[in-house]
Amino acid sequence: MPLNFCFQKIHADIDQDNNSNETGSDINQDQFGSNAFKRFLLVAASILLVGGCGWWFREPIQYKTYQTGYGQTTDLYLEDGSRVALNANSILKIPRFGFNSEVREVFLKGEGEFTVSHTIDNKRFVVKTSDSFQVEVLGTQFSVFARPRSTKVALRYGSVRIDYAHKEQRKEVMMEPGDLAILDHDGSVQLEKHQDTKTFAAWKDQRYVFNSTSVREISSMLEENFGIHVHIAERSIAARTITGNFETKTADELLKTMSEVLDLNIRTSGDSVFISNY
Repeated sequence: MPLNFCFQKIHADIDQDNNSNETGSDINQDQFGSNAFKRFLLVAASILLVGGCGWWFREPIQYKTYQTGYGQTTDLYLEDGSRVALNANSILKIPRFGFNSEVREVFLKGEGEFTVSHTIDNKRFVVKTSDSFQVEVLGTQFSVFARPRSTKVALRYGSVRIDYAHKEQRKEVMMEPGDLAILDHDGSVQLEKHQDTKTFAAWKDQRYVFNSTSVREISSMLEENFGIHVHIAERSIAARTITGNFETKTADELLKTMSEVLDLNIRTSGDSVFISNY
């Protein structure tokens, strides 16, 4: 319900009540008291209506939203000096009126690399991907992958603490540079040490780094980043893997790379791609 509609509704109701009083030629004391009480109820209802409208629009008022389309990446610079590289098909919400609370809190859906600036007052920086998962940092560089199929955090520099809920219990995991944290389907976090974490944000340079990456996983990446629906003819094809560093700017270039490296037949039709053997 638009906020201006709320106010229009209030004024219309009050005007209608006033008009009804003005047109009546003979109004006795009981009628006057009844109308006054009705006006009181109307004002009270109007206050509740305004409050409801404010509650309905609280998020657009409190937060500014940045969103990238399919195949689009962007760099964002926050008021505290922090930088966020936002990958395709991703959403970042930041406080519209600045980081005025004790915590610099942002919300991510999709994928982004964060380079967080230290503040004089040691204000914490928190990236929330859901009500049950957040990444807390103090001056560091890390990547967050928060897609429907999985959630991952790759730490390049500094230190990170992951707070998450598992089986109705709050838990924490401390990360060191080179760590990769993966949120399992059962809600627990697994830590993989000594990873090449800089490759997790290679998309900033329009590159894809594959390390025994399956066709199935690459297909999911194509759907997430470019909005392409991939259909794989056989399970054996989906299980095949690619290793290498490939510079690709478009989905077509990535599909061509898959076709040449794995000797696959790739056919496109609109937003759909069909992968099969020759």
